[in-house]
Amino acid sequence: MKTGLILEGGAVRGIFTAGVLDRLMENGIYYPYVIGVSAGGGNAMSYVSRQKGRTARVINAPKSESYYGLKQFLESHKMINLDKMAYEYPYKQFPFDFDTYFNSGVTTEYVCTCCETGEAEYFGENADARRLLTIAKATCSVPMLCEPVEMDGKHYLDGSIADSIPIEHALKSGCDKVVIILTKPDSATPPTDYRKFRTVINSMYKQYPAFVEACMTRVERYEKTISLMEQLEAEGRAFIFRPELPAISKFEHDSGKIMDSYRDGYSQADRRIIELMKWSGADGGNVFANVYETEQVGAV
Repeated sequence: MKTGLILEGGAVRGIFTAGVLDRLMENGIYYPYVIGVSAGGGNAMSYVSRQKGRTARVINAPKSESYYGLKQFLESHKMINLDKMAYEYPYKQFPFDFDTYFNSGVTTEYVCTCCETGEAEYFGENADARRLLTIAKATCSVPMLCEPVEMDGKHYLDGSIADSIPIEHALKSGCDKVVIILTKPDSATPPTDYRKFRTVINSMYKQYPAFVEACMTRVERYEKTISLMEQLEAEGRAFIFRPELPAISKFEHDSGKIMDSYRDGYSQADRRIIELMKWSGADGGNVFANVYETEQVGAV
């Protein structure tokens, strides 16, 4: 049996996930399959590269270094400067350990929404640093705020549009059980409903009608995914972390609130470590970490 790790998006709300993952890393708990969506992709990168604390520093960067906000708008005329996040941070402000990532043996995927088809596509990269960073940029590219990212002759935006919590894909990829880290305290609360922005979406993406349709049907797909998640949890095949504090804004600026959310994730993981390890059994978790350390092999 193989256990997978699924990381939901949510922009700054991903700080909760960073707290959970940092505590798991401290305990040597690593899973052989990881898939991240949007901000979950950034968390996936730091987890697989074993860089405790890195994602928290990225998300809660000083305003002078932040990739979003008024300062970025004045400098780059973009409210969100994903080029800074994707191509500058990993080499300068928040160095990324490409060697550890590429040699981890972990199957790591990122969800992107194809503008041409409106469908989710799942990307992994095990050798090319530039391509990995472009994939990470694509999965985080928020509609209306970011330009589509071109890869392989097609264009991509935020993976959460087409597949917010990629449970079905994880199961199809061979996972029998999944650990899911959500970024909202109540999974019944729907994600951003782009139907509210129908006129703007239609205007901005008129050359991508399938993408427009994906935006309009996002909530319906999300609700189906939640039903599947609850079914797996009832069957003992899903272990779920979700915030216990009220949700912060997706683009929260209050550093105190951001770090409160981080501590929420960290402390929850700390309380549930034994429960998680018992649930994981011998197919994932710290067993994989021990194998990696001693034999440098792939997934158990």
